[in-house]
Amino acid sequence: MNFSAEYPAPSPADVTPAQRAARDRVMLYIRGLDLPPSKGLRLAARSMEEEPSSPGEAMDALELLLDKEGLLPGLPGERGQNIPSFPPLNRSVMVAEEMDRVPWRTSFFRFLRRWRRELFGRGK
Repeated sequence: MNFSAEYPAPSPADVTPAQRAARDRVMLYIRGLDLPPSKGLRLAARSMEEEPSSPGEAMDALELLLDKEGLLPGLPGERGQNIPSFPPLNRSVMVAEEMDRVPWRTSFFRFLRRWRRELFGRGK
């Protein structure tokens, strides 16, 4: 990989874990906006120029850029629909499955049924 003189080769020590998390969060958010790739990457790069120290700072910078570009509020998607900033929540009731109180007995009976099927065939 060739790097020009303008951009020095990055070293792993230059990037902190918080900066990596900020980069990943911005890129994930940009990807969800369904913008053209060149525009999305340009916005992500501009939001990361000030080297934010946390994902929150990076998202604040991105929000300001999106506001300047006229993409807030109600970010339009490819088909003109609004893109929510978070996925829909499933708030339905979860019914617990009945617990097996004697698992050794259940596994033993399953073993016997499997053994009987293999020995005598499928019919009962």
